Amino acid sequence: MYKLTVVSGPNRGSTYGVKEGETSIGRQAGNSIVLPSSKISKKHCVLLVNGQEVLLRDEGSSNGTFVNGALIKSRSLKPGERISIGEYVLELTQMVAKPSQKAPVVSGFGNPLQFSTPGNIKTGELAGIGFSSNSELNSAMIRANEAPKDLKGKIFWYFEHTFMPIIYNINLKNEWKIICISIFSLFILGNLIISVYPILESSRAAIVKESGRRAQFMAQGIVEKNAPFLAARAETKTEIGMVENAEGVRVAVLVDLDSRILAPGTKLNQYLASGEEAIATVKARDLFRSGRETGVITEKEGIVIAVEPVKIMSAAAGKNIIVGMAIVSVDTTLATPDLGEMGMVYAETLILTGLFGGIILLILYKLTLKPFQVLNEDMDKALKGDISQVTREYKFEEMNSLWDIINSAIQRIPKSNSSLLGSLTTGGDYSSLVEEYLGPLKMIGDFSKFGLMIFDSNQKIVYLNSQFEEASGIRSESALGQEMSVVARDQSMVVFTKDILSRAPTGGEGVSEDYDFSGISYKIYAGAFGSLGGQARCYLLAAVRIES
Repeated sequence: MYKLTVVSGPNRGSTYGVKEGETSIGRQAGNSIVLPSSKISKKHCVLLVNGQEVLLRDEGSSNGTFVNGALIKSRSLKPGERISIGEYVLELTQMVAKPSQKAPVVSGFGNPLQFSTPGNIKTGELAGIGFSSNSELNSAMIRANEAPKDLKGKIFWYFEHTFMPIIYNINLKNEWKIICISIFSLFILGNLIISVYPILESSRAAIVKESGRRAQFMAQGIVEKNAPFLAARAETKTEIGMVENAEGVRVAVLVDLDSRILAPGTKLNQYLASGEEAIATVKARDLFRSGRETGVITEKEGIVIAVEPVKIMSAAAGKNIIVGMAIVSVDTTLATPDLGEMGMVYAETLILTGLFGGIILLILYKLTLKPFQVLNEDMDKALKGDISQVTREYKFEEMNSLWDIINSAIQRIPKSNSSLLGSLTTGGDYSSLVEEYLGPLKMIGDFSKFGLMIFDSNQKIVYLNSQFEEASGIRSESALGQEMSVVARDQSMVVFTKDILSRAPTGGEGVSEDYDFSGISYKIYAGAFGSLGGQARCYLLAAVRIES
């Protein structure tokens, strides 16, 4: 099986599998490999894999397909060769399966003993215990052995080794600021769920409680008004007044213990036999008959029902007895915020929380970037000889080790060359750059804004930074220890490099020429230094982009 790796252009470092048969490449969805770019045709080219043979065929693309810098229509490929499509450069590599290693055999005690290790556990067995591969199981075993024993340590350890790798992987594919915005958006949403919803529920509970008190108060008023009439057996005089017309009232009636309505007169001698009020009335009556003398308040699906007993003095029993009940029910949904009102509350809270969270995010974003901006400015000054070391004006403990490394590298740069950066990028004098300063020079290359490549005395590549990788499409993994003729994208670059290095005098002024990488113009500076017996120990190429 083969794979394609993006070595230059957008999404550098991404890999795509190339399986047996046809693999299409283009910008339109539906291709096996989709590369979004206006310079790439809808179906740009295809790879045809047949065993060990790989054929690349252009599909009539507008801008053409190149292999190692040469335009092709159809061509066989070998592992290590590079395909240029638009601004993408892809390298073909062959994936070789590693032979499995058997567990050690221990003998000497009768039959040999085969110890089971993650390397010889079958895939089916791994799936049964929740792992998809031997390496995953092995990593899990190592992590489990490293975990702290105390609870607090375990929590932080598993957070760092289980949760944070997910975030780190996301950061490999997405910008840091996008991740920060996403995390803050989740925070805002979680804040709404945690804070606003309980507040609304608490408000509703308060409304239900207040509605219950109101219904009970109205029911007690009906009892006080009609108790004398029931004591005098004048049922025709009972009334409930204006209670049934009060706001939110569903039902307001006076009934006897058989649920026969006594008031209002419009419902006289009817029975309360349906609805939540009827169910609540029967339950309350059973409680009154069992000895309860106080009223009952119930709530069901937003309806609050108050049932108050009507008690009169019985001469025969010698005590008060319950002869009727006053029932008042109130619909609380009329007083509770509906979905529209709750939506407005959520919207207002979301806007305010979003503004507040946005301000916090902006502050943290600027606060995080500022030390790096100052560090970059100080490095430029230190490399030009204006200051002796980078400053630590901002308190950022996690950057202390980085500051120490940079300061250590700067101190190792020769003081006689007060403008090293100027030498690298303007063709200055390289005579003071001897071999012992290659370490600091590499470190400088890691933090520089320009491309940097270093060769040994045989003009084999010993270092190149990411900026030079981006410009040239050459990857350090495959370039180190190789000559330019082996790793260059096209022959013109090989010829150009040999020419400019041959013209760079040892210990003298550097030379410079203009060169285009994928249509982008660069000023290339070359120098030779560290003379030994008349031959340079090292060669250097610096690529500075020419701003249009």
